[in-house]
Amino acid sequence: MRRVKWMAAVSVAAVVGLGGAHAQSLTERFTVADPAKGQKVFNKCRACHTIEEGGPARVGPNLWGAVGRPVAAQDYSYSDAMIAFGGVWSVDRLDVYLEAPRTVVPGAKMAFVGLARPEDRANIIAYLNQNSGAPADLGAAAAAVEAGQ
Repeated sequence: MRRVKWMAAVSVAAVVGLGGAHAQSLTERFTVADPAKGQKVFNKCRACHTIEEGGPARVGPNLWGAVGRPVAAQDYSYSDAMIAFGGVWSVDRLDVYLEAPRTVVPGAKMAFVGLARPEDRANIIAYLNQNSGAPADLGAAAAAVEAGQ
């Protein structure tokens, strides 16, 4: 009985928004994304990835210029699953992928569990974007995604 009451209270709180934070849009998150904070989040990635221009692949590929480049485009031995995933690493695809890599691309080599916090994903994407010869305007890219372009 106690569990039923607790579940009912949680359901009501979810419906009326008690205790819940406003979920930011992709555009809102990228407008305030902080590459310096993303660099700190990237420390979780350093064991497997390099980010310097011309850096070597490790367990995973080098991530210099990752934002906006084709998936599986680096000199690296990608899994068949990642090759089949294809496309381009747009801000929205990176956001979804970094939340749960093994769910988004089952069978890929990346063992990282992901980044649950949306602000961590926005910050790391801002950091990745900064490490590029041609950084994108993340706010404009996110706005274009949300506008369906």
